[in-house]
Amino acid sequence: MARPEKPVDRSVPEHAALADFLRALRAASQVTYDQLASVAQLSPSTLKRAASGAGVPKLSTVLAYVMASTPPGAACDADLAQARLLWKKARYASILPRYSYHAPDPKLCATADDLRNSLRDLHLWAGRPTMRSMEGEAGGIGILPRSTAHRISLGRTLPISERQMRSYLTACEVPTHRHEDWTQALRRIRPAIERHSAHSAPLERKHAGRRGRPRRPIRAATREAHDLAAFLRHLVDEAGIRTFELSRRLRMPKPRISDYLAGRIPPHEFVVALVRAVAPPAVAERRLAHAMSLWDRAMKPSSRGSAVLRGAVVRTGSREMEVYERLTASLEQQQALRESMENAQKLAIVLMAMIGKLQVDIATFEETRFRLHDTSPSHVDLADRLRRAQEQTVRAKEELKRAQQARIRAEELALRLQEQIAVLRSELEHASGLQKRLAPFELLTGTGQDPAAPDHDDIDIDIALSRARQILNQSEAGLDHIADDLGPHRSGRAA
Repeated sequence: MARPEKPVDRSVPEHAALADFLRALRAASQVTYDQLASVAQLSPSTLKRAASGAGVPKLSTVLAYVMASTPPGAACDADLAQARLLWKKARYASILPRYSYHAPDPKLCATADDLRNSLRDLHLWAGRPTMRSMEGEAGGIGILPRSTAHRISLGRTLPISERQMRSYLTACEVPTHRHEDWTQALRRIRPAIERHSAHSAPLERKHAGRRGRPRRPIRAATREAHDLAAFLRHLVDEAGIRTFELSRRLRMPKPRISDYLAGRIPPHEFVVALVRAVAPPAVAERRLAHAMSLWDRAMKPSSRGSAVLRGAVVRTGSREMEVYERLTASLEQQQALRESMENAQKLAIVLMAMIGKLQVDIATFEETRFRLHDTSPSHVDLADRLRRAQEQTVRAKEELKRAQQARIRAEELALRLQEQIAVLRSELEHASGLQKRLAPFELLTGTGQDPAAPDHDDIDIDIALSRARQILNQSEAGLDHIADDLGPHRSGRAA
């Protein structure tokens, strides 16, 4: 007599439901695990684990189990569909975050980050399929490459086109009638992405062709030394050679090469070796002659030029201080905008979780009230709780909309402020006649304080909504103040 099968592990109800379904199919077919394994081309231990409820087996294992349990000639399409549905629910219970009460909604996406996070959660709701299966479901090789699907599923990037968006949705088994909502979200967010790309394009073009960190600015003691360093740097960038490779060719430490390219006057041998190492042979002699001419002038700088430079620094001291103070104030406003965007994002996440919980509570109240008699005291109490939950849901949605609008406004102000900061930095360099190192201000990162977002499981929802309203009121007041300082928006250069 065979040993009895272990009871189903019911620690996770969704896992247990899948295991009960598989065991029921095997019991109806009256086959042993050895017979099942010979048909499914799997080991008996694999099939036993699939029907144990201790975890979630592979989808291919579940489908093979169902087909092997169906008698030959019998239709098993309904069983396969039911098995796929139960498998998805079991996967949901294993991989979905705690705050995901419902599938992501593209209509709630207000920024590029929101859409990236929603596409990441959509991959989880699809049961986290493999990149290989997603590439096949999308329609073939090249439509949705595995590397692209991997980056989208991790929330690192967005689809580059509506076609790729639809391919990703198809791979995640999103119904066709819902594809338009996602493509509309992509069209709605794309202008903001293009504005950001256009703003960062000059910096990208400046460092195009070079990999690694951008070089530090040229800080030469004289104009002649500045011209020599700029010419040598141009030769290196034109050749597309990194400092590491240049150090190997010249047999010189990288820090010393960086110093020479940043304005320190190099020795004669360095200039000759550098030009011959990076310049094309056809123009090497002509480039070397020009470099030596610049080196001679750097070794014997013009005294008149140095005096003019010192006089310019003295005359423009007050102007430099004024621009410096304006730049400092703008950088502080930039930090405040980053904090506002972070706070709005955190509030939006908490409010979405709160809305999801309230919707679950409303459905539970309605189902319970339907089973009770209209005149019972419990029925009246449930009606009051249902009404209150509905009112709280409306308030939470209003605050969520305000949080999303606050974030959009903060991003728009941040773009305008970034243009103003770029102009002020240019004015500061022009006023001083030297390139200033502004590294302390570059270290300003978004370290916004936690907006004290409440946990809706531990604190009353009315109190949580009141806190959210208070935080949004303070954030909107700060944005109004920054908008007043920036003045009306004008195309072109920032004021």
